[in-house]
Amino acid sequence: MNLLDASSIFNLFQSNKFSVLLDGATIPLARYEIGNIIWKNYKIRNRISKKEAKDSGTVLFELIDSMEQIVPSPASTLTLSLEEGLTFYDSSYLVSAIETGYELVTDDIKLQKIARSKVLTRKSSDL
Repeated sequence: MNLLDASSIFNLFQSNKFSVLLDGATIPLARYEIGNIIWKNYKIRNRISKKEAKDSGTVLFELIDSMEQIVPSPASTLTLSLEEGLTFYDSSYLVSAIETGYELVTDDIKLQKIARSKVLTRKSSDL
């Protein structure tokens, strides 16, 4: 099973790899990170219209809600974050992968580098 972070979810969505998303797992935080990615693409980067942002959000949130949801241990997440210098957000994905034994799928380079020594990792483009 794959544990997908927000970066990989968004990239898989853009590549129309919906079945990969539905077969994967994520954490509840992902929907908020995805919302922020959509907001940035509309408000800051001007890459999409407001309608495209709303439409994408609707589909992405439904996909995320259909995925298995993993809730990582907050104490373990904080410990890993402090030890590895990762953000608490990134650590929550890694702890979820560690606790479940799932493979971590991330397109975040820093998270990949640290995660490789702890769990199997892949990029979304490998799926």
